[in-house]
Order: sequence, then structure tokens, then C-alpha cells
Amino acid sequence: MTVERAGIVALVGRPNVGKSTLLNALIGESLSIVTPKPETTRDRVLAVVTGPFATRSQFVFVDTPGIHRPHRQLGEYMNAEARNAAESADAVVMVTDASEGLAGPDRDENVWSTLATVTRPIILVLNKVDKVRPKEALLPVLEAYAKRREFTAIIPISAQDGGGVERLARALNELLPEGPALYPVDTLTDRPERWFVAERIREAVMIETGEEVPYVTAVEIDTYDERPAVPRITASIHVERPGQKKILVGAGGERIKAVGALARANIERMLGKKVYLELWVKVSPDWTRSPEGLARFGYRQDSKSRE
Repeated sequence: MTVERAGIVALVGRPNVGKSTLLNALIGESLSIVTPKPETTRDRVLAVVTGPFATRSQFVFVDTPGIHRPHRQLGEYMNAEARNAAESADAVVMVTDASEGLAGPDRDENVWSTLATVTRPIILVLNKVDKVRPKEALLPVLEAYAKRREFTAIIPISAQDGGGVERLARALNELLPEGPALYPVDTLTDRPERWFVAERIREAVMIETGEEVPYVTAVEIDTYDERPAVPRITASIHVERPGQKKILVGAGGERIKAVGALARANIERMLGKKVYLELWVKVSPDWTRSPEGLARFGYRQDSKSRE
């Protein structure tokens, strides 16, 4: 097909408002990991989709970490990723949680601050409208957000079931610059396969563990051997304290086995083939609080836009 428009769209918002679910709905692929826990996304995830919803456009969507009040250097890195993505995009989608009602605009204070200097067109998305009852309760929420700043459009959606997603894509289509494709039309992402494997392992940790461990976890792929009929993957899961390691391993190793089983199933679903997965748990003290620790695991404070 001939691409007539192409551009970068940044998805920004607080943690757990549904940005990753929206990205997956827009591209029709389960690319970004999704869990019920906040701060699931740490890096910008770039996803390319060409010609969706019968358009002649190439959308380069950038899923960003949730904007929050940081308590570690890792949090500062995540906020910087979101801010840089918004400032370099052709259009921005601010995703909010409509089910929070009139409390939502105040809870978005960190997002308002981040977007204060952004001059790109911004579309406000009120996500999770399927949870709003009665539907008339949505109107005062719309009005409350509209008072905070000017938006190019305000669109209610449900990323979970797809309601309103095509309407959003068509509104974004009008904001893309005219021009040729930015990537080959068969491109899905700029991330290597092993990065997504590490993300599936981190996703499994978040789902299988409690409140403390997921936020200090980093995953390193130690070996990734695709030569056997069943590829062999070994990975290290890093935490900050011996006590966190004990929690992650579990009594008799039961929890790490559960993490491994879930991660393996998700990796196999992603790759479309069986894999052998071996996990190790290691302690890397205070890695989320030091520039050296962040750099070791790929979270670089001076990171620039990958797109």
C-alpha cells in the first residue's frame, strides 16, 4: 500500500490508567505487558502499525511509563522517558481513568505538569468508560478535564473491549503529517526479541508476587540459544535485598517455579514455539537508586528518543 501520512503518537498518563492496553488495542497485537499493578511499563515501547482501520497512514505509537511522583532514580528515569516521548511526538494522547470520576483531574497533577510545555496537539482519552454507571455520570468528568487545559479532542473509550478505539485512531490520523512511511510497512517494533522475552519474565514476577518485589526487579537475559529445536533461555532476576530474594524464590522454590511456568507460557505464546526457560534470582543492592545500577540494566538517564 502507499502511505500518505506518517507520524509519532505518544501515549502518556498516570500509572495503571490503561496505556499499554490501549497500545495493544490500537495495533492489534499483545506487545506491551499488562498487569493490574501500577508502574508496569518502565521503558518507552515503540509499536508501528501501517494502514489500520482502512487508513493510508503509518502510526508510530510510543507507550510510555506512568507519570508519578518518583521515590527512586528509576522513577525519575521513567518520568523522563514519558516527558521526552511527549515532546518529540507529532501528537500526544493523554490517557485517564474515567471510572475515578471527579477525583481524576486532581490525581493527574503530575501529568498536567509534564504536559505544561508540550506544544503538540493533545487528545484526551477517558478510558474505562465501561465501568462508569450511569453513563450520565461521564458528562461532569468530561467538563472537569476540559477546564484544565485545551485539547484537540476528548474521546471516551474502553481499551479493554475496544469501544471508541477506531474513533481515536481516525482522530489521530488527521493529526499525522503528510509524507511517506517512517518504517518498512512490515515493521512492528524497534525492540529486539530478547527484550520482549525479558519483559514477559518481569510481567510474571509482577503477577506472582506481592507489593514489594515487582518494583525492585530487573531481568537480564544471560543466554538465548535459538539453535536447538527448543530454544534455550536462561535469565537472572535481580532484586535489591536478600529478603526480597527469599520472597521471590518462595518456600521450597515454589514461587519461582510459578513465575517460570507463567513466563514460559507467555513467551511461547509470543514466539509461537516451545522454549526451555531457566531462571536465577540474584541480589543487586540498591540498583534502582544509583545511576550505575540503572545503566547496568539498560535504564539510562540520558536516553534519547529511539524513534
